[in-house]
Amino acid sequence: MKVGLVILPMPDRGHLASTVEFAKRINQHNQFSITILNMAPPFPSFSSLPASYYESISSSGLDIHFHDLPQVEPPGDPSSEAFISLYIASHATHVRNSILRLQSSVRVAALVVDLFATTMTEVGNELGIPTYLFFTCGAALLALMLHIPNLDLEIKSEFEDLKEDVEVPGLGRVPPLVMPSPLMNKKDEGYWWFVEHSRRFRYMKGLIVNTYLELESAALEAVGEGRCLPDYPTPPVFSVGPVLVLEEKDHSHPCIEWLDTQPPQSVVFLCFGSMGDLPEPQVKEIALGIERSGHRFLCCIRVRRSDEPAPSSASDLDDVLPDGFVERTKGNGLVWPRWAPQTAILSHGAVGGFVSHCGWNSCLESLWFGVPMLAWPLDAEQRLNGFELVNKVGTALELQLDYKDGGIVDATEVERGVRLMMEDPDKGKRAREKAMEMRAASRAAVEEGGSSFDELRRLTEQLLSPMEDYEVLYPD
Repeated sequence: MKVGLVILPMPDRGHLASTVEFAKRINQHNQFSITILNMAPPFPSFSSLPASYYESISSSGLDIHFHDLPQVEPPGDPSSEAFISLYIASHATHVRNSILRLQSSVRVAALVVDLFATTMTEVGNELGIPTYLFFTCGAALLALMLHIPNLDLEIKSEFEDLKEDVEVPGLGRVPPLVMPSPLMNKKDEGYWWFVEHSRRFRYMKGLIVNTYLELESAALEAVGEGRCLPDYPTPPVFSVGPVLVLEEKDHSHPCIEWLDTQPPQSVVFLCFGSMGDLPEPQVKEIALGIERSGHRFLCCIRVRRSDEPAPSSASDLDDVLPDGFVERTKGNGLVWPRWAPQTAILSHGAVGGFVSHCGWNSCLESLWFGVPMLAWPLDAEQRLNGFELVNKVGTALELQLDYKDGGIVDATEVERGVRLMMEDPDKGKRAREKAMEMRAASRAAVEEGGSSFDELRRLTEQLLSPMEDYEVLYPD
């Protein structure tokens, strides 16, 4: 009987893409029969993957299959930090039934879950199947999350009220204001869920993380040595990244056609992720700042008007931009107000810098293509990612943001940041050189004999081993 893996990703493009690519990578020799359980997106702003992507994988011969779980009623307020955890937890019965059906044809060796799906350890325990975590973020956040239950006991005030930095094993001293957004309000149910997910990490059979040793050695060492979780055995850690969706360059796409006409490394690429949209006043300031910088730009941006429930469409974006902006920047810039092929853009020789929200996928993509970043975190763990790339890795430069009170970043600061990244002979040059170093390191990591290649082989061996030694790690 073939060995089976069941994978449960979070129903959002950013998590889905890296999870599915991980399935492709671990099954390149067809050693497993992999079933990916798809939850329906709870509301439209959760962007999914195109049907053609699923079809290409289903027809690839990799023995990877997709199973759509029945729709469940979304729980409560979708703006709550707790929403996605509750939504995923409500699928437990459907996940259990799907695994039971699979067990008639394959030996299900593991249930692999997203970081927001740790409640599914209870399903694994009930069925006698070990649960693994596929951590779609980096080792810095993993180290912090393993340590959060300790911080929850030690720190009684709100993080934003702390006067000193927080000491985190593997990260050193971390400014309180770069903590992930769910931690910034202890009165919110989302804080409780974040601590609870963090606590449940210790009961996993293994922690699979989308990073590589050359990028986050200190954090990986701290986790592996048990320093982040001193009061409980840390599960084995497998750093298998970078796991990326590398799109083929479609030269008929308007963004690529435009880039083909630009000089090498001359274009600033601005993009804020699949869920990132900005208020109208901020879009105006970005436009003014990038125009004043004098640099060529490709701006893939969506605007949210205060009186609208969803980002504005392409047809009315011109109404948001400053008067005369499109005419003044014609030939020097392109504004693209919808989804764009980000990896194909970053791989283009005309792109010289990346203004990013610092989502982990975007961070890994910038490193893969050797493009320096200007860090503009918006939400979730993005502040921590930006802090790491600026202060630990050195491939990003910092935009001056008011993390405590929020507010609009004005055009002067946008211009300063862009000029620093594209022109500065000291900081800008160092970030560009470091980005090229990490480009080589990230590619070497996944090649045969590389650090992540070896980690993936070690994980495969553990998954294929008999389960006689399995024990329930999460108490009833």
